[in-house]
Amino acid sequence: MHGGVGAGGGSAAGQPLEFELRGQPLAPQASERSATRGSLAQQGSVDQASIGVSTIEQPAAPSSSSQRLAIQSWLARQCELVSGVDRGIVILSSSGSSPAARWPADLQDIAELAAIANAALTDRSTRSQDHSPNDQAPLGYCLLAVPFSAGPLVGVIAVEICDAKASDMPAVADLLRLGAHWLELLMTRLEPKGRGMLALDVAALALEQTCLQATITTVVSELATCLRCERVSLGVQRRGAMEVKAVSHTARFDARSNAIQKIGTAMAEAAEQDAVVAYPPLDARRVRITREHERLAGEHDGGASLTVPMANQGRIIGALTFERVGRGFDARAQSDCEDAAAILGPILDLRGAAETGVLRRMGDWLAARFSELRRPGNPRTRLVVLSFLAVVLLLGFARGDHRITADATIEGRVQRAIVAGLDGYIAEANARAGDLVKRGQLLGHLDDRDLLLERRKWMGRREQLKKEYREALSSLDRAQVNIVSARISQAEAQLDLLEGDLARTRLLAPFDGVVVRGDLSQTLGSPVAKGDILFEIAPLEGYRVILRVDERDISYVAPGAQGQLALSAMPGERLAFTVERVTPVASAEDGRNTFRVEARVEAQTQAGSPVDGRVTATTTALRPGLEGVAKIEVGRRRLAWIWTHELFDWIRLWAWSWWP
Repeated sequence: MHGGVGAGGGSAAGQPLEFELRGQPLAPQASERSATRGSLAQQGSVDQASIGVSTIEQPAAPSSSSQRLAIQSWLARQCELVSGVDRGIVILSSSGSSPAARWPADLQDIAELAAIANAALTDRSTRSQDHSPNDQAPLGYCLLAVPFSAGPLVGVIAVEICDAKASDMPAVADLLRLGAHWLELLMTRLEPKGRGMLALDVAALALEQTCLQATITTVVSELATCLRCERVSLGVQRRGAMEVKAVSHTARFDARSNAIQKIGTAMAEAAEQDAVVAYPPLDARRVRITREHERLAGEHDGGASLTVPMANQGRIIGALTFERVGRGFDARAQSDCEDAAAILGPILDLRGAAETGVLRRMGDWLAARFSELRRPGNPRTRLVVLSFLAVVLLLGFARGDHRITADATIEGRVQRAIVAGLDGYIAEANARAGDLVKRGQLLGHLDDRDLLLERRKWMGRREQLKKEYREALSSLDRAQVNIVSARISQAEAQLDLLEGDLARTRLLAPFDGVVVRGDLSQTLGSPVAKGDILFEIAPLEGYRVILRVDERDISYVAPGAQGQLALSAMPGERLAFTVERVTPVASAEDGRNTFRVEARVEAQTQAGSPVDGRVTATTTALRPGLEGVAKIEVGRRRLAWIWTHELFDWIRLWAWSWWP
């Protein structure tokens, strides 16, 4: 039966047709071609993985022959892409009803395929035809014809799929339509390019890559495809010798193989002459040494080889070697090769320089400067080099103070906490953090109304008991006298307790200092429990410095070491200190481990005055909590060691971590 196939697709009896990207070689007829391999990677608007294509063999024939071989290869790939395809043909509108390609190559019975193909080509619509089961196809088979347009080509592809139904065909039709985009791309690539267009295309392809190796691998494969070469190789010059870096259509190769060695010597032959070398020669009037190229071309019957050096700013950086089989290089081919080499030289040189390591760049720079130094009449370069050597010698032999940098905080040597002496409520706040206070100054007051009432109660009770005591004495009642006397003592004890509680409601400063913590003005009326810390006071004299020393430098610090501190509040002054204690416990801060080091602030005079030969700062402006940067002096070392020891320590640790 005949029927048009839409864009959607289903499966017969709930069993979808499976599609495979087969890893098999091309059909037998594709292997008969004497063309070179050409990569379509990195080109076109079609995702090749989606149509199962990575490379295609390009013919070395004229344009019409190239098209026929390309269509044949494309048909083979399409038939291999879909599982169950037994045969297929391609008919072009320009060739009448005769197939332009068939698969397998020896296919003879094409009547059914040709009929449905001509019908689809006439109607310009997809057609499918379902056939009943037979011995070869127990589930039946389907004929599918899909028209396509690939640039200048208009035609139809028809395939026979075994064990399939017409309802399975929409998905197959979509896949074949997608393959037509690849054929269109291939036809475009087979069109001859004008002078210079090849070089521009190659340059654009090279600039699309992200690394040097991908660039040269893609470029040589593209050149082999466009110039219809058997092989294109690219080499770079390293230490006066040519090193082959890429071979077309080859991901990996053995650099020690005989073929690669021949290519390298041919490149060196052209580079030493600084000229294009071809065998057979194109111009007998130009005398060139072609011995290595003759050996390279002799690997194939009727072989030809051509090498074009690549240069940048007058310096040869590499070479391109082109090889053909069965035909040589004409003037136009040589011109295209020279254009490609001329535009690739600067691109590859810049890309290689960008990927070169720091040490190698430094070595190349030093080698270039040394070469300039040996040239006569260049005093400026000599002066620069001598200055550099003088700096190196200075760093290697001069000694300086090794100082360790650490974050620092000022703290009071003594710090007193003012706590709540009883449960109560905050009634008054007279000081807050940062205030200077005198000894005995009232900092705050707790609510004492309940205590005053309680004291009045017990005072009245005591007076009543004293009256009873006098009455007992007047009546000479000894027992009553003793009882009342004991009750009076109890009342006086209660009054003493209440006086103590009343005194504890007054929060007084224990000494002259500064309030470093505590602000009750925002919590008036709130309850406090006995033992709650309400204020912290530090004296105005007797400061210490808390240093946070990185774990990499703690081994250099010992008690008695001296240093200087610059505070954020006084960046222009220096505060002298002496290390007193190094705690053996590390703490994690800001993603690094640090050790707490305590130091004593030295006796100070006025700002800028020397004390024991040290520049110091006054302590009148110091406050607990000030932060800054401290430098601890731990001895004298060579300047080169001081500036590089952290880097070498890191390298040693990294090497140890990776050492087996």
